Amino acid sequence: MGFARAQPILQTLVDELVEVGQVPAAIDFSRREQSATRELHFPPCARKALIQQGLGMTEKPQPGAPALEKGLDLLEALAGAARGMSQKQLAERVGRSVSEIFRMLVALERRGYVARDPATGEYTLTLKLFRIASQFPPTERLLKAALPVMEQLASRVQLSCHLTVLHREQFMVIARIEPEWLMGWSVKVGAVFPLTQQYASAKVLAAFQLEGRRQELAQVIATNDRISIKKALAALDRISAEGGNFSNDDGYTRILAYSCPIIEVSGRAVAAMTVPLVRQDQIPATEASTIAAELRSAARIVSEKIGGVS
Repeated sequence: MGFARAQPILQTLVDELVEVGQVPAAIDFSRREQSATRELHFPPCARKALIQQGLGMTEKPQPGAPALEKGLDLLEALAGAARGMSQKQLAERVGRSVSEIFRMLVALERRGYVARDPATGEYTLTLKLFRIASQFPPTERLLKAALPVMEQLASRVQLSCHLTVLHREQFMVIARIEPEWLMGWSVKVGAVFPLTQQYASAKVLAAFQLEGRRQELAQVIATNDRISIKKALAALDRISAEGGNFSNDDGYTRILAYSCPIIEVSGRAVAAMTVPLVRQDQIPATEASTIAAELRSAARIVSEKIGGVS
C-alpha cells in the first residue's frame, strides 16, 4: 500500500489512540514522512493493525535455534515412522538435504537418541527419550507407586496389566507387567494410541478429567469415532458412573479389557491401569468379576499412594 493511500488510515488510528491516551500526541500525517510509523511507540494492538494494513511495520523476528530445530525435526520424524529410515528418507521427510542432517544424525547417535543399523544404514529411535521422560518427577513418582502394585495384580489375576497416560490427544503406555504364563497378550511400553472408544484406557483417561479437559477429549473421541459429541459424552458418563471400564457392549471395543483410573488430589485421572482379558483359555464370568475387583483395589491403592482419592 502506498503512503498516500495509507494516510487516512494512519491518521484515524493515531487520533483514536491519542483520544484514549495510548500515544502522547496527535500527528498530522499529511506533513510527515512514512517513517513516522516507526518513530512512535505503538501498543501491541496498534502495531498489529498497522502490520495487517501493510503500513511499513514488520513483526519483530523471533529468536531461533536452527540446529536444535533440525535435531527435533529428525527425532519427531523417527518417532512417527513405523520402521527405520535412511538418511535420504529422513532428509526428504524433514525437507532438508542429506548433507544438512548428516552431522546432526552423528551427534544424535553418539548421544544415544538414535541407533543406526550397520547392515541397512537405517536409523531408528532408541528408548532414551522415554527413559528421560520417566525420570520427570511426577512420572517417576507415579511409576514408583504403581509398579509394585501392578506386579501383585498380575500375579493374582494371571493376566498382564499396563499403565497409560494422556499424551496430547493420544495416550501412551508407560509401564507393563507380565504374568508367569507361557502365552498371553500385552502391549509395548512406549506405544502410543489414538483416543477412541476402541480402547478401554482411552475411555477411562477421558472420562475422569476435569470438565473443560473432559469436553475437549470427548470431542477428540467423537471425531475419531465419527459420532456426535453427545454420544461420546454419554459413553464417558457411563464409565464415570461405573468407576471404570468393565464391559465391551458399546460396539466399539476391539479387545475386552478392564480399566480403572489412577486419581490424583484434584480428582482427575493421571493414568489408567488396564488389564486385557485375553488368555489361552476362556475366562469364566465369576473369574472376570474377581479380576474387576482386584483391579479396582489396585487402582485405589496407587491413587492413595500418590495422595489422590479413590
